[in-house]
Amino acid sequence: MKSLLLLAAALVGLSMTAAAVNVTVSTPGNNQQVSSPFTLTANATSQYQIVGWHVYLDGNNVFTAGVTNSITATITASAGNHQIVTRAWDSSGAYGSFTETVMVTSGGGGGGGGGGNGLPTPPPGAIVFNNIDDRSNWSTCHDPSCAGGSGEGTYWMAQDQQNPSRDGTATEFYNSGSWANSLWTQKLGANNNVHNFLWDFWIYVDSESQTYGQALEFDAFQFVNGYNYMMGSQCDYGGGKWDTWNETTGHWIPTSLTCTKFSPNTWHHIQWYMTTNTSAHTYTYVTLVIDGNGHSINYTGHALYNGWGNNLGVQWQLDDNAAGGGYEEWTDKSTLTVW
Repeated sequence: MKSLLLLAAALVGLSMTAAAVNVTVSTPGNNQQVSSPFTLTANATSQYQIVGWHVYLDGNNVFTAGVTNSITATITASAGNHQIVTRAWDSSGAYGSFTETVMVTSGGGGGGGGGGNGLPTPPPGAIVFNNIDDRSNWSTCHDPSCAGGSGEGTYWMAQDQQNPSRDGTATEFYNSGSWANSLWTQKLGANNNVHNFLWDFWIYVDSESQTYGQALEFDAFQFVNGYNYMMGSQCDYGGGKWDTWNETTGHWIPTSLTCTKFSPNTWHHIQWYMTTNTSAHTYTYVTLVIDGNGHSINYTGHALYNGWGNNLGVQWQLDDNAAGGGYEEWTDKSTLTVW
């Protein structure tokens, strides 16, 4: 009897394996740049009849089909990076999925997204730094000399985090300590002849950030011929505003744009467009887009001469309030496009 039961179990296992649904997507390819609307074509196979389809764009159902082995769907999406999940079911109730990422541009050319909500479309030949959060050779700091703050508490970062993540490999930051700040910097190399910066990234914060967060800082910078164009920005939880950075005075300048605390345990999309003028030694915050909502900033700051070597890059910083408890922020799908 035991042998018969084992045989039956093995046959059931084989049956379940055979019932798996295999989904393939022929267009668009993973990480492909497309214009909106774009066409998605997919095919599904199973030993049972395919009876249903869904296509999810960033978790939202944007296409549905019934009994068919292949689909051709027209998908409309805003400019930027998006996750697409294509899923098919068969008559046994089994399903299969295909997950990919696409970068939507307004005209299908150039690089790095843009072209909506006041953001420009990068021209052909723009330099694109993809997946910055996955890069190595980070500079980190918790000391008042470089991050400000008290220097109390602890800090760390952890890469290749799968949960939460948008593309499977997010980077996690942690900071604690009363009035303590922690800074993480990624330098990308000298590019003195670029003056347009389109920075596109996602963040995710935990529930502790609601209690202990003082500010979440996001910076892009360019060092040219000894001048520091520090295009710093922060969501100031304490002041309730988005701030820009004045490098010559070393002070935050509140904008008129309200910044409420980011809701925890969900992804938020941030896009900055900024420019530098290396003849006048100025930098301008042009447009900020938060979760698809565009805001004109148009604040100009002045670069500071400090003699640093030519470079450009981006930074994330976490600031704690007086309570000093630890909280975490994840970032994913960070892209800087310059031209």
